[in-house]
Amino acid sequence: MRKILLLFAIPIFAFVLACASPEKNVNVAVNAAPEATPAPGDTAPRIPLADAKQAYDEGSAVFVDSRAESAYKAEHIKGAINITNDTLNSRLKDLPKDRKIIVYCS
Repeated sequence: MRKILLLFAIPIFAFVLACASPEKNVNVAVNAAPEATPAPGDTAPRIPLADAKQAYDEGSAVFVDSRAESAYKAEHIKGAINITNDTLNSRLKDLPKDRKIIVYCS
């Protein structure tokens, strides 16, 4: 019985040691920001927050909150329209044609 237990204990102990010991030659960038990789087909332009606020203040843009309705109800930008990805096609008519559309999700 001891031999069987020992047969299982040694590989398990070796596995735990291998997982617990830090690797020696690992290059880690400290404080590096992760690079944003756009999703395939994602060609939507990004705008700085200051530009979005200016367009909102001027009335030349409308904000669309793309989060779930429960998140929208909890809090959202004043005047934002809640249009989720699931309802986008049926709600396109609700979007103004003469203003910039700014979509946010967080």
